[in-house]
Parts: sequence; C-alpha cells; structure tokens
Amino acid sequence: MIKAERKKAFEHIFHQYNRLLIKKSFNKVFITKNSYMPSSASGGLYLINHSSWWDGLFLFYLNQRLLKLDGIAMMGEDGLKRFPFFRKLGAFSVNPSSKRSLMESLTYASDELNRGKHLFLFPQGEETHLEKRPLSFFSGAAYLHDKNSDIPVIPVTFYHGLFHHQLPDWYIHIGKPLNMERDMNRHKKTKLFEDAVTFQLGELKQTVVNGQFKSFNVLLRGKQGIGQRWEYLKTWFKGGK
Repeated sequence: MIKAERKKAFEHIFHQYNRLLIKKSFNKVFITKNSYMPSSASGGLYLINHSSWWDGLFLFYLNQRLLKLDGIAMMGEDGLKRFPFFRKLGAFSVNPSSKRSLMESLTYASDELNRGKHLFLFPQGEETHLEKRPLSFFSGAAYLHDKNSDIPVIPVTFYHGLFHHQLPDWYIHIGKPLNMERDMNRHKKTKLFEDAVTFQLGELKQTVVNGQFKSFNVLLRGKQGIGQRWEYLKTWFKGGK
C-alpha cells in the first residue's frame, strides 16, 4: 500500500489552486449553521457520501478552510498511482480487490486513528448517483471503529446541483457524533452508519429543496454566471441615470 506523506507547504499551494478551481466552477459553497465542529485535540472517523469527482476536492477545501484537522483520507490505489501528489495532501491507498492489501490499509488507518489522526472515509467505496437511496457501505468503517471504539464517528454529507444560477451550488452539513451501543457487532454498526448518513443526506436535501437558505452560511462565493452579471449591469445603468 501507499502511505500518506503530508507536506504543509504543498498543502498551502494546492489549497490556493483548489480554491480558485472551486470559485471558477461553482456559484456558492454553503455550510449549515448548525454543523458540528469537531475538536482537533483528538481523532475522529468521518463518513462522507460519495457522488461526484469533486468530493475529494471539497473535503480538502473544507478541512483547509474551516476544520483545520490533522487528517488523512483513504483513496483508491489506481487513482493514487495516477496522481501521486495526493499523498502530500494526506491520501493513502486502498485496493479492495486484494484482501492482503486491504488489510494493510485498514491496519495503517487503525494505527493512525490510535495516534490521534482524523480519518476521512467515503464508505460507499465508489461514486454513486447523488439521489440513489439507501446508501450502501462497505464494512471497513465498522472494522476501524471496532479497533478504536472510543473515537467519535461523524457523518458528513454533501449535496449539490444546478438551482437558480448558471453555475451549481454545493451544500455541506457536518453531523454530531453518532451514538451506538458498545456491544454492537460489525454488521449492525455498518447498518447504523448507512442509516445515519442516508437520513442526514435526506435532511440536507430537503433543506435545500424547501429553500431554507437561512439555515446556511456562505463558505465561499464563486464566479458569477451570465444572468447575475446581466442583472448587475442593469442595476448599474439604472443607478447611473
């Protein structure tokens, strides 16, 4: 497996590039006002729904912009070999087609959690359509919690789409740590994780669909579309008369 090798200087440079890329491609990035803010003092396991190529970039932006956690993220081995610079951003590899390699990755992740790191996982294992329900998870997250039962498990949900502007909007909610019984087996934990993230994603979607925009703070303002620029010009010309 390929281990993470974070480089602060490279992270800073990539954050500037990533921020500009997001600003160019999205109208706005929102986060719920009641999002949970985890402590950096101890580690945590973060479960994130995976529906887009953008997910990893938004996760990195969220951590750099707001959370500022000492975190690592699991990434497919093929992808990490194609883009090895992600190691410098905290990515390590997983190859689910090889049982030996998979166990190496899980052991590495467990050891990092035990050392107080924050671990970001996309437990669906692959990109799945944003509207597909219920979410289906591999058992790796439950395995890691079995080995580190005192760490908080925190659901993070992303929702996105084209709504009122030329460019899409991106919405984020960070849920509170999940409550679970200490004697739960791996199967029950996986089901709990699936249900919790599925429910949280549904709640986030309804908040967006119902237009409850007062529930959000703007995390980043992106590029204005043609319609917004035209409205600005009309207002400017009217003001000049």
